[in-house]
Amino acid sequence: MRATRVLIDGFRGWGHLDVRPGSHVLVAGVPRAGRTDLITALARVLNPDAGRGAALSDLHQRPVIPDGADAAPAEAGDDVAEGQAEAVVEAPAADVVGPGDAAEEGASGDNGAAPQAPSAVLQRVEAAQVEVTLTDFDPDVQQLLDGVLEPLEDSGCASEDPDASADAPLCARLAYRLSYDEETETLESVVYFPARSNPALGQYSRVPAATRRMLPVVTLDAGQPLQLRAGAGLRRILDERDAKAGAAAFDALAQAVAEAVSALSADPAVAEAVNAVLAVGGTGERIGDAPLTAEQVGFRTEDGSVAALLRTLRAALHLDAGGMLGLAQHGSTVSAVLSMAEAMLLATVPGAVVLADDFGDQLDAPATEHLAALLRARSGQVWLSTRRPEAARAFEPTEVIRLVRHGGVRSHHQLTRIMDRKALVAMRQWHTQLLAALTVPTVAITEGPHDVAVLSMVDRRKPPSSLPLSAHGVRLVASGTGGEGGIGQIPRVANLARQLGFRVLAVIDRDKDSAQTSDELAKIQAACDAVVRLPPGAIERAMGDGLPLQTLADASATLTEYDIPDPMAGQLTEAAVTNLCKVIHRQNLHEQFLEALYAEPNAPHPPVISMTLALVQLAADPSYSGPQLIDVPAVSRPEGA
Repeated sequence: MRATRVLIDGFRGWGHLDVRPGSHVLVAGVPRAGRTDLITALARVLNPDAGRGAALSDLHQRPVIPDGADAAPAEAGDDVAEGQAEAVVEAPAADVVGPGDAAEEGASGDNGAAPQAPSAVLQRVEAAQVEVTLTDFDPDVQQLLDGVLEPLEDSGCASEDPDASADAPLCARLAYRLSYDEETETLESVVYFPARSNPALGQYSRVPAATRRMLPVVTLDAGQPLQLRAGAGLRRILDERDAKAGAAAFDALAQAVAEAVSALSADPAVAEAVNAVLAVGGTGERIGDAPLTAEQVGFRTEDGSVAALLRTLRAALHLDAGGMLGLAQHGSTVSAVLSMAEAMLLATVPGAVVLADDFGDQLDAPATEHLAALLRARSGQVWLSTRRPEAARAFEPTEVIRLVRHGGVRSHHQLTRIMDRKALVAMRQWHTQLLAALTVPTVAITEGPHDVAVLSMVDRRKPPSSLPLSAHGVRLVASGTGGEGGIGQIPRVANLARQLGFRVLAVIDRDKDSAQTSDELAKIQAACDAVVRLPPGAIERAMGDGLPLQTLADASATLTEYDIPDPMAGQLTEAAVTNLCKVIHRQNLHEQFLEALYAEPNAPHPPVISMTLALVQLAADPSYSGPQLIDVPAVSRPEGA
């Protein structure tokens, strides 16, 4: 079974969302963009137990100017059809949140709307609704849904055409509706079949909980692993495999513990210590109906039941020379891997739709990729939300849904299948460059890896008082990793990044004016939100511009460690600097030269590179409204240097 469409209206931070996956789904993106909201919405429809967590904050809120003033700007994509629950009721004053209250994803104030004037009040929708279209049923499930099956269109939607082809695949729609009754101050929810319901008239063909439980849907909920207490993952696995044998093993454990505790109580050293306590002030004579001695004192866990005994047990592992250690002493990764293994074993439902939120948070990189790939291979359809780029490596690029917030507005982005041979070259940058930027809002694309190395080194050498690019949500990426790079590749990588919802900047050299360079610049500007252009001379020249000749000569002299002659040979001339730039470029010694520049205490930052970073930070702001082409000014060398 798989979902072909998830339609959300007015649920949490989503005013409107229409997702139509072709196969598996990896949900990623920037913080507070709605990953958890999407997985939770799916669970509310498909998991009978998920509705117990419903709260008033599940109803979408938006700022509205009262007293008949113009309404607040609509959300991007908020084009719900007439008849949907768009009416709103004013929220109580206590529910009006400020900017600092929206830190948590799915919070009542995080509704994907841009900051409003103080006079705006938050109003919530009358009802939140989530509709899921399912298909590819096995015969038993299809029979279970007989009577609500509908033809499925190629778009992933249920067909409304009465003359739809008899050969069309069948689907079923299930919907979850949550509303708030102000009179009774209660939340009301219903899961129903839209094909046989009329919400406008309050008529619902409800989906029985038993029907939902029979759907092949599994929610991965990783907890503390290898626990034998009732309800724990390992206990459920044991009960599913052989409950009688498990009960017999627990009874044998209880008997063995009782015998061991009896022997402990009768031990002369223990009995002597107990009798000494009872003898103080005649305690043993006064607390019972008869004199109390060590013979009447025993020991047991909590209430003495097998369940109480099992609650006290904790897994211990012998993994290395450290011997048998408690699970917690082996680190969080071991616990996370075992926990996920338990969850996956419980999720072995053939052809199931598997839901998992924040997948891989506690896993190491190889385990994250491996387990994600395993889930993808074993599931009918998997929906994973993650912050980890390693999880995305297990999925096809077209299976990744990236959620973003630009100017406070939520949107979702997904790559389409690329047929253009030239664009396929840029697609290679998905795994090598863009994947690492999965959760940042902005990427700055350079002409090659040397530009990234130089800008990154200066960026991380900034003083604590100056924020790095990461604080502005920017990640530097190269347009290629070798021969495939260069200025001509920037538009292709930029277009790929734009499809995924990134704000896209470019950092380029200022080449000599020609018809070719003008054409290249036009293509880059068309593909990017802003372009930062270095002064003439490329990245090697930018590293040294504005620095004293003696400083450059001292750094140049250290390059002899790499079995090359001193590029400047102690000459304090611009010609020697030009030769230095050529050697750095030819020998790929960009980082090594910067290390030499920074070797001296209180060494100055290369001024041109510092200005470039500052301009990238400026252009990364979604509210930036300056020129699209930003030229970094040239910096003269200090007088007398």
